[in-house]
Amino acid sequence: MRRRSDTGFTLIEVMLALAILGFVTALMWGSFSQTVRNKKAIESAQERAHTVRVALSRMAREIEMAYLSGSENTALSNRRTFLVGSSHSDVDELQFSSFAHQRLRAGLAEGDTSLISYFGERDPDDRRVLNLMRRETRRLQAENPNDIPGESYILCPDVVRVKISYYDHKMKEWVNDWSTLNASGPQYLPGHVRITLTVIDERNQEVSYTTDARIQMTERVDYRPVKQ
Repeated sequence: MRRRSDTGFTLIEVMLALAILGFVTALMWGSFSQTVRNKKAIESAQERAHTVRVALSRMAREIEMAYLSGSENTALSNRRTFLVGSSHSDVDELQFSSFAHQRLRAGLAEGDTSLISYFGERDPDDRRVLNLMRRETRRLQAENPNDIPGESYILCPDVVRVKISYYDHKMKEWVNDWSTLNASGPQYLPGHVRITLTVIDERNQEVSYTTDARIQMTERVDYRPVKQ
């Protein structure tokens, strides 16, 4: 009588199969994890670049609509319309009067003009983080800009540097500071304003973005906001 052969698996075969399955699973999981990390890094880099581009685009648009009023009393220390830019080691400051104000609600005592400021400020939750801030008043007044009511918010978070330079179209040179409030300074606006914003990218390296704003009205204009 012929003996029937054993068709089962030995313990060694089962252990070998499990080892191969575990090895393949580990390879697939490692590849999947790396794909997820790369996807998050790319999305983070795209979001970061988008935030920077939006900030620079808004700054350029608002600076291009800067102006000085021809009816300004230059004897006053506080004026309604001016442009003052000062350089710093990290984030340069800029204050200017502009036609870029947008009235979002009807019936408010606001016009098309306002005072806009860009400056750097440490994040209250993490003092290591430096944010680019934007402040805008609801109207122009011949008062200390810090005393005029306005709203401040973060224009671009976690920046390394923001450098602003000004092109003097009459002297044919770029300068790092500008003030129309000084009697000995220019009483006109620069032809161009160059903004360079530096941030840390996903590789922990500094990367800079630059834009150029061309101011439309460099000389004083005969415009006075209507009192409301």
